[in-house]
Amino acid sequence: MKRVILLIIASIASLMMSAQGSTPQMEILDQVAVKTEKYVGLKIDFTMYVENLHNAKRDSYKGNAIYKQGLYKMDIMGQVVYSDGKTNWTYLKDADEINITNNSENEAFMTNPQAILKDYKSKFKVNYISDKFEKNRALMEFDFYPKQIENKKYSKITIRIDKTKKQIFSVRYVGKDGVNYLVEIDKMLENPTITDAEVKFNKASYPGAELIDMR
Repeated sequence: MKRVILLIIASIASLMMSAQGSTPQMEILDQVAVKTEKYVGLKIDFTMYVENLHNAKRDSYKGNAIYKQGLYKMDIMGQVVYSDGKTNWTYLKDADEINITNNSENEAFMTNPQAILKDYKSKFKVNYISDKFEKNRALMEFDFYPKQIENKKYSKITIRIDKTKKQIFSVRYVGKDGVNYLVEIDKMLENPTITDAEVKFNKASYPGAELIDMR
């Protein structure tokens, strides 16, 4: 469960428009995509909701993430994850151990907010759903359907865009297994000053932790 959640986030913020022509809504989505791709750094506080349709249970978890040009550090559910886009280092606080794994293409998409909208026209069919007003924000809702759904763990992604800030407000993954994941961004700091030390894994930061290479 925790691994799936980590893959889903930051989620947080690679998606094809339906053949409905250019509309004002799609133009705003394009503006957000261009803006998002130009970020050199991000700091995000978010809330993750896990919705289990099998038992009608809904759990929530607070987390935060730092992104810098392909690198990120994420802290959620008792885990601290570092990634350079190729390798992941996951520190498990309870076990005091660090698992090293390869970062797959799926993982890169699910954990990097910039990947959500990067090249989305080649990978997804997008439908504009409606405008909404929630938490004092004017939002636009879009459904993204993967063109190649066979190897995906989700059937649809719903993205809400903040019209005023031109930012991703939330991302909801509809899982094929009956478990859905909703990531709501509580706070986003665009292009802050971030040092490499903030996002790069350093074993010295966890001197007593056992290192387990699972690649």
